[in-house]
Amino acid sequence: MIPSLLLVAAVSLAVEQMPMHVVPLPVNSTRLLGMSMDDDGFIWVGTFHRDAYRYDPRTGSVEVFHVPFEMKTVSQCLCAGSKVYMLGQTHPRLVIYDRASAKFSEAAYPSAKPNVWYGTDLIDDHTLFFFDRGSAGAIRWDTRTDTGTPIPFPYGTPLPSSGQFVAADGAVWCRLWGGTGFQYKPVGIVRLDVADGKFTGMWEFPKDDAGLEPFTVPATTIFLPFTLKGKIVPFDFKSKRWCRFLDVPRFGELFGFIGGPTPHDGRLFFSLSTYNGTDTGCDGKPFHFCNAMLEFDPSTRRFEFPTLAVEGAYHQVAYMLSAGGAFYATGCNIRESDGTLNRDRSGEFVFLQSRPLKAAK
Repeated sequence: MIPSLLLVAAVSLAVEQMPMHVVPLPVNSTRLLGMSMDDDGFIWVGTFHRDAYRYDPRTGSVEVFHVPFEMKTVSQCLCAGSKVYMLGQTHPRLVIYDRASAKFSEAAYPSAKPNVWYGTDLIDDHTLFFFDRGSAGAIRWDTRTDTGTPIPFPYGTPLPSSGQFVAADGAVWCRLWGGTGFQYKPVGIVRLDVADGKFTGMWEFPKDDAGLEPFTVPATTIFLPFTLKGKIVPFDFKSKRWCRFLDVPRFGELFGFIGGPTPHDGRLFFSLSTYNGTDTGCDGKPFHFCNAMLEFDPSTRRFEFPTLAVEGAYHQVAYMLSAGGAFYATGCNIRESDGTLNRDRSGEFVFLQSRPLKAAK
């Protein structure tokens, strides 16, 4: 652990329709990755290198935890009780930090060739699910024993790479993507029953929405991004039907790519990028994440674009979190002094949060 980094300053900023507080962080990284909140209210954040950050959204302070193993990336942190699980993509073992003992350890995946980028938050008092795009498909992880059980994937499609737990259905709905590189061609969605620990069905992604009816019940609908087509595709998990696509405004102008979503307070928040399937973004420049998010309200079917507009800066906003009743996102300033945007630029991070910092006593 590296000593705490002190908060530089905190300012309040209204980002269009969602008032947010912007907290500058003295963090040296190109982009922060998946995050999770522990039982004490700290947020643990992954990075493109062998560090994890622990952020206190009450004070704005940051601590850096250096992983003592040869992993390249902490793609996501997942908190469960006193432990923080750090997913390392192709790193062959799961990295675990015990907050009580302040010690790191590793545990073997039950997978011949693990490639674990993402997982679910804690589903009950001891269960996580990991998405293994390398060989296992999905892994049920018991946090009491720190052992995993592979879940055989029965479909002849690409393996799940991400998904979301739907408590109302008792299932993890996993996403299937095809194509080489970062083409993000949607293949389908599969249901993973939490109680049985088995995949129970696969629904092929529709080529278009001809003949599909609009979604009717937001509470029983999953909303998936048609990543490179500027659309949101609803799937009613109760009736097991795809629904008419939703066209997102400003596609091809503001953004070319949609990622997510992160549900919060009845709305859905998606990340946006200028990526359009090539190295050149929709704006004719090297692609990058936008300084805006897509906000979608299923009850009103309205789209908004909360934007972090800071003079002299341009913050890539990518990863988001809803935890403890608040919304969080991270952003990295990629604007150089000459005004150009450099997506690989390090430093000048901010945390966006719907709750203000607590006043110092």
